[in-house]
Amino acid sequence: MLLALSLGVVAGGCALTGRCGLHECADEAALHRAVEQRLGQYPELRPPNEVYVQVRDHTVTLSGQVGSDYSRRLAESVAGETPQVGRVVNFIAVTNNPR
Repeated sequence: MLLALSLGVVAGGCALTGRCGLHECADEAALHRAVEQRLGQYPELRPPNEVYVQVRDHTVTLSGQVGSDYSRRLAESVAGETPQVGRVVNFIAVTNNPR
């Protein structure tokens, strides 16, 4: 029952925004998890670096802060190699002192 309730909330939230139906929202959530999981495999992208992921229509948008341009490019590459990703938009900032 709890699972059905939580699925209803997710589906309702997507339906209210007009963004997607139940299957599309589930696909975006799965793609979001897949990208985050892949990014988490790289020590260069873990804290103190901060990389945030958003997914919409198979486009992954990355934001946050990392300590080097190499890490910024790595995050974009890893996200782009994730199956089902159509495009990556990279708004990650490079700072000398990541949090």
